[in-house]
Amino acid sequence: MIYDLIVVGSGSVGAAAGWYATEAGLNVLMIDAALPPHQTGSHHGQTRLIRHAYGEGERYVPLVLQAQQLWDRLEQQAGERLMHRCGVLNIGPHNAAFIANVLHSAARYRLNVEKLSADDVMQRWPQWQLPPDYSAVYEPESGFLKCELAISHYIRLAKNAGCAQLFNCPVTALSRSGDLEVVDTAEGTFRGRRLLVSAGTWVKKLLPALPVTPLRKVFAWYQADGRYSENNRFPAFSAETAEGQFYGFPADNNALKIGRHDGGQIIGHADERTPFGTHPQDGSETFAFLRRMLPGVGVCLHGEACSYDMSPDEDFIIDSPADNPQRLIISGLSGHGFKFASVLGDIAARFARGENSPFDLTPFSLTRFDGGE
Repeated sequence: MIYDLIVVGSGSVGAAAGWYATEAGLNVLMIDAALPPHQTGSHHGQTRLIRHAYGEGERYVPLVLQAQQLWDRLEQQAGERLMHRCGVLNIGPHNAAFIANVLHSAARYRLNVEKLSADDVMQRWPQWQLPPDYSAVYEPESGFLKCELAISHYIRLAKNAGCAQLFNCPVTALSRSGDLEVVDTAEGTFRGRRLLVSAGTWVKKLLPALPVTPLRKVFAWYQADGRYSENNRFPAFSAETAEGQFYGFPADNNALKIGRHDGGQIIGHADERTPFGTHPQDGSETFAFLRRMLPGVGVCLHGEACSYDMSPDEDFIIDSPADNPQRLIISGLSGHGFKFASVLGDIAARFARGENSPFDLTPFSLTRFDGGE
């Protein structure tokens, strides 16, 4: 059997690619070392933000707008709510580059946003306490995605459409034989005309030269009453503060999920991604932020650990090696990739069909790094 596309790593991007390529009529094999959705990658924890006026740079906006359309389409195909448009509040000092980028992206793409002063924020959402030199940009049409649920539907849809799926089966080696990509696993060797490598944190086991660094991260749920809930119109948020970069979601069942985007611990092996609480800062890294800006939030209820696949500049890697145009690498998502999983999966499916991407992927090329791959 020669597949049209083999997907190595079927978490967020890989699950989407498997479905879109199968939906397009290709013969697809999805492979993953665990059983997705799972807790050994970067996609667990129930929810992920989706922001449209992107503070990380306007080059991401066309991608995230298409991603949103694909998430909405998946929701219809799944017959279940995946997207919560609770709004996203982007917070930071007046002079923060993040806020400037949000405003610039919104102006460039004519996105519906509202610029707010610190007093405006506190009047609308009294739960917040912001310093006077802070401002915010509110995106009413953004919100959060049910990440694990979305992956489950991608995998189910692909399987029902005839996609071959080999899970709980690590890939041991990648190679090339003639015009075919060769994937070695404990269950045998598989061949395909095109290959997507979307293996997440531990991609360097397969591609040692790839400029990706694994980073241990944590997030946690804190006691919060109904004032912080989606029913009470409390928004999701992304905040750049003196204490760090934080993100959070409306409270669900009196538990508000918050994480710190920066920081974390560089790791080299999977056993170093230890559970929440094994590092002293795990339970305290949000303490100063909460006491200063969300003083009504209570104690930490529980937390989880995850991992980021960090690129040197924290921008994505979406490219084929110079010597192998039949292989697409999607990696280095650097902790802000899930919201793009749908469109990245669609890009991979187009690659498998031999089509060019409709987006300018130059900013995500391997050639921006010395040595490349």
